[in-house]
Amino acid sequence: MNNFRGAEEPGTHPMLSAALEARMAHIEELLGDLHDWMRSEQVSSLPGPYRRLFSHLVSNDFERRYAASITRSVHLAHGSREIGDDALFAAAAGEIDAALERRSETLPRISRRSRGTRPYVFALVGASGAGKTTLMYKLAVRSVLNFRLRVKIISSDTYKIGSVEGVHTIAEILNVPYGIAFKPEEVAALIDQAETDLVVLDTAGRSDRTAREELAAFLAAARPDETHLVLPATMSQHALQETAALFLGERLSCVTFTKLDEAPSLGGMISSARWMGLPIGYISAGTKIPDDILAADEAPLGRWGIEGVPLNEHDSEVPHV
Repeated sequence: MNNFRGAEEPGTHPMLSAALEARMAHIEELLGDLHDWMRSEQVSSLPGPYRRLFSHLVSNDFERRYAASITRSVHLAHGSREIGDDALFAAAAGEIDAALERRSETLPRISRRSRGTRPYVFALVGASGAGKTTLMYKLAVRSVLNFRLRVKIISSDTYKIGSVEGVHTIAEILNVPYGIAFKPEEVAALIDQAETDLVVLDTAGRSDRTAREELAAFLAAARPDETHLVLPATMSQHALQETAALFLGERLSCVTFTKLDEAPSLGGMISSARWMGLPIGYISAGTKIPDDILAADEAPLGRWGIEGVPLNEHDSEVPHV
């Protein structure tokens, strides 16, 4: 009896707590499966073209509930009218685009910095291998070539082998100033000393607890105007959501996706963006600079989600990073 009372006291039986959490997770999974089945049953009663649309969306990695929602919305809009697959897919692309939140690009609105004012600061966060460093270079080139901004690049990713040398080399190629920050106070000084309009800050891609605390310290020192969560579109929907959950505690402005050209489909990326509740900032779909980075509102993501990203022909004369 005493043991039973002790089990009710919080923190005394971690095994019991873990078992309850596992049971709750299982119940949530069962409810999710039931929800998916109900949505699928609703779709199964629709005419053949709509069922084919639903199957196409699911095969392109759209989350089943979202795929069912798109399909039913298109059916409600068109009713029982005959509609071909091409028109149906175009209508679905329109539904996707209408639901996606996109962040308006800031670069055209950044003004020339006057003496005594602080530069505008972009911070890039995300796991290792997400493409943050390449994105930093692309943003720098886009800012200089497209908007005539003076740019400085700063890296606090001092853990990756060759990262310091790489930043130095790219800064020389781009002809922009750069800085390396080993400590949070160093990144603050590098930003304050910058005689530029824009600073793009790359951060380390480690995701352990110590690294997250370190990232929070760097962001607090940098005081970024925008913080972009950078994720590769090549990840599965589940992996994207798990990775994003590690960074959702930060003050994120948007999510930016990289490696769209390497992704077999974009349904997982689009479904995950909706799950995160963040607007999409940029998308990056290749290695050419500055062509292969677009503001999200410049990209037909709905069409790409259904048809795939069109592959550009390789041109060996075009600069790559």
